[in-house]
Amino acid sequence: MRKLLILCIVLLLTACTSAEREMDIIQQVERDLEKIVTSSEVNKLSSNPNYYIKAHKNEFSNIVEQKQIALKHFLNKFAKSNEDGLEEYIMASACSEILGEKNPVNEWSTGKEWYEQYIEAIEE
Repeated sequence: MRKLLILCIVLLLTACTSAEREMDIIQQVERDLEKIVTSSEVNKLSSNPNYYIKAHKNEFSNIVEQKQIALKHFLNKFAKSNEDGLEEYIMASACSEILGEKNPVNEWSTGKEWYEQYIEAIEE
């Protein structure tokens, strides 16, 4: 009985630690995304979102390196939002990069467009 209780406590602590780690990663992903989107290094007259990514390669790479956690987080953000601006484009670019060859969306011009095509493709 005592061994079972210890095992339950260890499992509970591990689960809490894992959830806390995931939240820490999500917070860092959000900080990196915010830094890209609010960049002062990009000419504000530029309408090309790729300039923002190029100006912040490290932050973009940090996001992509979080793989499934970042992908899941961004898909949840897309599902809850009606926005379709620079942030959504950066999120879609990161999702495309994370998915690599598994990305079912070949052509898109806005973040929301990528998301809608992605959802349609995975539901088929």
